[in-house]
Amino acid sequence: MKFLKGSSLNKFKPNSQQLFGNGSGRTVMDGNGGLMIPKGTTSQRAKITGVREPGGDANGYIRYNTQTNVFEGYINGAWETIKAPSGSSIAKQTLGPGDATTTIFGPLTLTPANDDNIIVLVGNVWQISVSNYNILYNYLGSNNAFIQFTSPVPIGTYITIYFGYV
Repeated sequence: MKFLKGSSLNKFKPNSQQLFGNGSGRTVMDGNGGLMIPKGTTSQRAKITGVREPGGDANGYIRYNTQTNVFEGYINGAWETIKAPSGSSIAKQTLGPGDATTTIFGPLTLTPANDDNIIVLVGNVWQISVSNYNILYNYLGSNNAFIQFTSPVPIGTYITIYFGYV
């Protein structure tokens, strides 16, 4: 009697060892090209409910979402982003100094999508959006964004803004 040690998945090269299942329950892939995983839009995700999977659940699916441009996996009963595209680098801008009367500073070198997409420090004190500041978009028709504080910035104190957060 012969024992099957591995089975080839390549119908064109039956003796290929590039992708095979070994006796330990592992799938082995050997090669230096690439692996094309399933891809499609959010609405084209695999039907998960009612699917009988080994182990009794569907956790472990992986795919590329062409609509959101992220790798996603089915983890703990839901589709989750595995790795989002890398973000842009962090940029810093310094404004000021304050004069104890001015509350509006700018223009900002970059325009954040919203107030929460930046980190703002006055001196070394972290500022909270809405409570401490707001972004003024197209301030006075300038097509620029400015930052407005809810109270004047103290004399000689600089404002530091960090951009690049999504």
